[in-house]
Amino acid sequence: MQILVIKAEIRPHTTFIVQPFTARVARQILFKISEKTKAEWLTEALASTAPNKPYAYTPLYLNGRPLYKRPGDNKVIVLKAGQLYTFQASIILRKTEDVSLLYGFLGQLELYGSNKVDIGIISAEVLDEQVVSMPIQYGTRILVRFETPTLLQFPKLRKASKTNRYLPFPLPSLMFYNLKNHWNTYAQEKVTSSSWRANYALVIENYRLCPCTVVYDANRRIRGFIGWTVFRVTTRGKKLLSALSKLLAYAQLINIGKSRSSGFGVVKVTSIGKSLPNRSHISFGIVPTYFQKNKEIKWDI
Repeated sequence: MQILVIKAEIRPHTTFIVQPFTARVARQILFKISEKTKAEWLTEALASTAPNKPYAYTPLYLNGRPLYKRPGDNKVIVLKAGQLYTFQASIILRKTEDVSLLYGFLGQLELYGSNKVDIGIISAEVLDEQVVSMPIQYGTRILVRFETPTLLQFPKLRKASKTNRYLPFPLPSLMFYNLKNHWNTYAQEKVTSSSWRANYALVIENYRLCPCTVVYDANRRIRGFIGWTVFRVTTRGKKLLSALSKLLAYAQLINIGKSRSSGFGVVKVTSIGKSLPNRSHISFGIVPTYFQKNKEIKWDI
């Protein structure tokens, strides 16, 4: 498995209104690029309704924050002329030649009719599955930031069941299960560790989460959780440590949970060693006043 990871920027020529969840803007950009570079395989993938899609993208970001509208917000989402917006897209390649897609990220595109935007590449890299990992060991603390609404799905008791059950909380086994399924769909080297083991390998030490509902379109409202969680690694098993190392790094490329390919479940994962985190590790305006062992934690919000 090889993954093309692109961090791109756009600068509109004029001011115009976009959809309330701006990952849909990123989706339109990918469609335009697939047409521009004649990448029919990507067009088909974007239009497919099959599970475990071979791509993921984020909403547009402005000054480090994702752009989306919440119920009750009176203002529409507007892209302003001359303002710089960024997003990330990760695409699992069929073959090496597919990197020619990058040419589509250079120059100009027209969005929503004739609204021109300049598009450029901030960074681009092709990652082989062998290098998708992060440094963890027994006792390591992992900070996971959930930047867009995240919702984790329970495995179905029956394959034919149409009923889905979701949990608005980062239960390690559900995170592991979701990422493992996607990884094993495309990777040559499979993850074979049982998902339930993640509940014993990752212990939640601290968290600051809150429910978040976003406006997706005129009719749909999507609800999940955002915030951050600190996990501590409590396993010494090499096989499980290897699996966690791969999947936690993979989560930053391919997102996590329900509708991960559509800009939900965007996460940032940081290994912060064996020390408790300080305020420099945590953003989004929700930071602990202090972290000290065996003492009550106070919060600045």
